[in-house]
Amino acid sequence: MLVAVAVVPQTPLLVPEIAAGAAGELEPLRAAAIEAVREAAGVADRVMVVAPGPGKEAYDSVVADFSAFGYECLDTGASDVRPGSALPLGEWLLSAAGVTLPRTFRETTGTAIDLGGHVRTALLVLADGTAKREESAPGHVDVRSLAFDAVIGTALAGVDLDALASLDPALADALWASGAPAFRALAATVRADAAEGWAARLRYDGAPYGVAYWVAVWSRKDVWSRPA
Repeated sequence: MLVAVAVVPQTPLLVPEIAAGAAGELEPLRAAAIEAVREAAGVADRVMVVAPGPGKEAYDSVVADFSAFGYECLDTGASDVRPGSALPLGEWLLSAAGVTLPRTFRETTGTAIDLGGHVRTALLVLADGTAKREESAPGHVDVRSLAFDAVIGTALAGVDLDALASLDPALADALWASGAPAFRALAATVRADAAEGWAARLRYDGAPYGVAYWVAVWSRKDVWSRPA
């Protein structure tokens, strides 16, 4: 049973040691992401961490290892997920939020996530928007980015499953919107479990360094707090 969703960026820059000189500038984004994870997990009995990627395996544990990105500043040990996966960031966020619930990690190409049973589950979705919002962005600038990202931001604020499910994979690739598969998987998973009865809070909508990031929390309206 899906009871809550937290959507956060998949960038390792959320980790202060990695952000280094930009850590202060990114603090509002980091704080919003950690609080969203804490809020979503607070009504659940376990967490499913989802990130875009080709991996088909599910992991019961993932180490917050960022060496694949060239960062070895954190002595965390090595993870067995594919190099470059965003899943280790999910573990870091859960730890930063003080979440100790059982968790499962998996990547998705855009299909629904099998939640596996009736356990109250919070979905932690790691996903970015386009990386072509300005000349200084990783992919430089593409005028189509603003409209593409606006669709995602509006959908996250209003639980618009149709809009997320309809994100064009080819256009997403062209705009370097690497999180599109995770957004489509989010829509498919919510639709399969409980398409209606959700409340949304968009905590962050911005594009530092030309990359679109959001932090959002979706909660089932009938599940606002853990039963006594």
